[in-house]
Amino acid sequence: MEIIKEINQDILDIDISLVPTMGALHEGHLSLIEEAKKLRLSTMVSIFVNKRQFNDEEDFNKYPQNIEKDIEILDSLDIDYVFIPENKYIYPESGFDKINSGNLGKKFEGNSRPGHFDGVLTVVNRLFQLIEPKVAIFGKKDAQQLFLIKEMINKRNYEIKIFEGLTVRDKLGLALSSRNTLLSEEGKEKAILIYKILNEAKKEFLQNRKIKVFQKFNSIYSKYDIKIDYLEILDSETFMTPMDNTENYIIIVAVYIDDLRLIDNIEFRLEKL
Repeated sequence: MEIIKEINQDILDIDISLVPTMGALHEGHLSLIEEAKKLRLSTMVSIFVNKRQFNDEEDFNKYPQNIEKDIEILDSLDIDYVFIPENKYIYPESGFDKINSGNLGKKFEGNSRPGHFDGVLTVVNRLFQLIEPKVAIFGKKDAQQLFLIKEMINKRNYEIKIFEGLTVRDKLGLALSSRNTLLSEEGKEKAILIYKILNEAKKEFLQNRKIKVFQKFNSIYSKYDIKIDYLEILDSETFMTPMDNTENYIIIVAVYIDDLRLIDNIEFRLEKL
């Protein structure tokens, strides 16, 4: 495994399968890396905590970082490269493309975190420009992010294939996240309910397509000291309000527990009548 801080021509001459991360690696990241290795390309994992996607300085400062542990984990996985760039290399003074995430980037997660998706797309675009990967792998847990990245790739005509890694959950259903390490023991017990909220919302929706799931579940779960920021049922193909002919659905949720923001989603399909 080679640790690199800048991309040279030798790297550009290789077909790369890229797994972008912000470090604090967990089993969810490892599942993406294993998928990358199956492609039989050179596997690169990037570690870069992108300040531009944090709209809250305190949130940025709290984000868990342990680069030594991350390198130790990656060294055991038989990957080819770990890319750990400096901020000035990703964002040079000479300038770089600042990506606008558009109307969708201002909704849902973007509504509560202004500028978040602009920052996400800007750093992903920089990684794509620098590394020129043949494949990039992202987790489906960050569903809105994934949708916007695929949209950006189409708009900018990148010849990059996106692979989508399934959400990895613990035995009680909690989606794995680097932020989970910051939860208190009590907070972890509450966080288990996020998956329950999603599945109950799906059940209610199947019984009554006009139900207002946010109002109902925010009222129910507020007594558990869980604040639901949004709970939306969308067409997964458009990330918009479902139409009569929608077949593929996604339910997205964001909650606050222990003053930490956690997101999750589930997808399901309905056959047209």
